[in-house]
This record gives sequence, C-alpha cells and structure tokens, in this order.
Amino acid sequence: MTAIAFASLLLVALVLCGAVAFSNQRLRPRLKWLLLGSLLLVWLSLGFAIAQIVARTSSTMVTPGGARQPHLMESAAGEGLTLLASLGGPAVLATILAALALKISRRRPPGASSDRTP
Repeated sequence: MTAIAFASLLLVALVLCGAVAFSNQRLRPRLKWLLLGSLLLVWLSLGFAIAQIVARTSSTMVTPGGARQPHLMESAAGEGLTLLASLGGPAVLATILAALALKISRRRPPGASSDRTP
C-alpha cells in the first residue's frame, strides 16, 4: 500500500512542478507550498515503503541463524540497496525538477528585465 502511495505522491509532485513553472503570479505562492509539502510526503512515503518491503522480505532472505551466515546478510543488503536505488531515483528526479521549477518561478523586481544582454 505504501508503494502505491509513494507512486501517487510522486505523480502529484511532478504535476505540481509543471503547475508552479507555468502558473500566474497570484497562484504561484500556494502552489509552491503545495509542491514543498508533496515532496516532503514523497520522501516520507519512500522511507515507509522501503521499510515495509525490507521487513516483509527479510524473513524470507535471512534465516533465524542469518547472523552466522554472512552471504545471506550480504544478499539482503544488496537487495535493499537495489530497492533504494530503484525507488530513490525517481524521488531524486522529482526533487531536482521541483528545485528548477522553484528557481525559474522566483519573483523578479519590477525594474528587472529577463534579458541578460548588456
């Protein structure tokens, strides 16, 4: 269930990235806070999803005497890192896109022009 929540929150964060980048000035502050909140929820749900999946699969990968069998512990650690990379990659991408959307949507002073040529 938490993996589904993670995927849904990730989609919401990506939609909000686009909304922040292309919204008008009046609506943008609310969307920025929604985007930051959804990113926080994405990272929290990522942690819960990984903890739930690892807890569910650790009983099958590591026997009760698993501490004495290092090859089983290494296998479980490798599976956990693979899971972190496969779920963490999209979360990092959404965070980078959100940072870029927030950067380009900053309010400019009234006299400043968007043209950077002298």
